Amino acid sequence: MSELLQKINQIGIVTKDAKAMAKRYAEIYGITDWVIQDGENGGFDPAARAQNLTTRGVRRDFEITLASGHIGDMEIELIQPLDEYSDYARFLKEHGEGVHHISLCTNVPQFKQVMEERGIPVLLSGTIPGVETFLYYDTTPELGMTFEIHDTENK
Repeated sequence: MSELLQKINQIGIVTKDAKAMAKRYAEIYGITDWVIQDGENGGFDPAARAQNLTTRGVRRDFEITLASGHIGDMEIELIQPLDEYSDYARFLKEHGEGVHHISLCTNVPQFKQVMEERGIPVLLSGTIPGVETFLYYDTTPELGMTFEIHDTENK
């Protein structure tokens, strides 16, 4: 096992309609434990709302509808952008619905160091106060996908 890349814990999928996609996953594949966070009817827990959002290094808040479900211990995250400028919106516009990123359990300081040494930029970042800072690294040119890590030390 790699010390750097220890486990994939989440697959992030960008979609035009997170609720409809969650319903399809439930009907076709039996994934029924979806938690929808959409801002409607108090659907977003204010304590879990991401802050200090950046896209390609530019501070810019954005909104999403998020559906989270599980296949075993792996989370499936369905992300519906509600804007035109986040990286999720860019991805949807350029590629259509599909896998946007995978989230990794990793040695965070070592992973950050490797990304910096390789010149791989942070694509998207944000903080969930008291919980974590999340960072998406643009590994697409090398690996064809984006990696997300969760830094629970810097929250």
